[in-house]
Amino acid sequence: MAKSETVDKDVSFSDVYGALAAPFEGTFKDVRGGVELEYITGEQAVTRLNEVLGVSGWSFRVLEHGYNQEADEFWVLAEMSATFGSVNVVRQQFGSQKMKRSRSTDSPLDIGFDLKGATTDALKKCASLLGVGLYLSRKETPAEQAQASNGASSEGDGPLVCAQCEQELKEVRFRDGTTWPPLQLASYGRRKHGKVLCMDHYREANANRKRAEQAVAVGQNVEELPF
Repeated sequence: MAKSETVDKDVSFSDVYGALAAPFEGTFKDVRGGVELEYITGEQAVTRLNEVLGVSGWSFRVLEHGYNQEADEFWVLAEMSATFGSVNVVRQQFGSQKMKRSRSTDSPLDIGFDLKGATTDALKKCASLLGVGLYLSRKETPAEQAQASNGASSEGDGPLVCAQCEQELKEVRFRDGTTWPPLQLASYGRRKHGKVLCMDHYREANANRKRAEQAVAVGQNVEELPF
């Protein structure tokens, strides 16, 4: 992705948005409330904004912050401004972070760090309103879920073909009895890797992504990063 200090006025909005919303090569996962979440770090969001808009093409500030005693978490209301050519847009979002406490004394460990975590959460949410990492929040529609369960194709009557090996997708059966019809496998491939993949290449792409994530996170606990 070409880096520039400011967005070229001749570049169309769709080009800029496409660059902001492009999938990331490495993402991270966490399980909360029994649901697996996929996310990017604050550093990834900031880097994307700098690369696409330029360091002078966007700004971010905290408007308000506080602590919710019942939830035992800090909250931040923040605002992001971005310049698209000659047009300036402003987005606001809330972010939050649970207070980290000592296991032995239950005392707060680092309030400043918790506030930075809430600020980073707000920054990523503001950036998502500009398209950065927004695809990670996409949910399948009821129609897509129904098509995946009965194997119906939303792309006509033709077979679904792997983008890597050009082989037709087949139903996948797992040892626990679970089955993935071709459309469901195709849906997972598009959502995670941006293309239709057979099971072999879907697993290969997952393994490559995991290695990329480990390379990024080596020696660091991502959850403890301020960004």
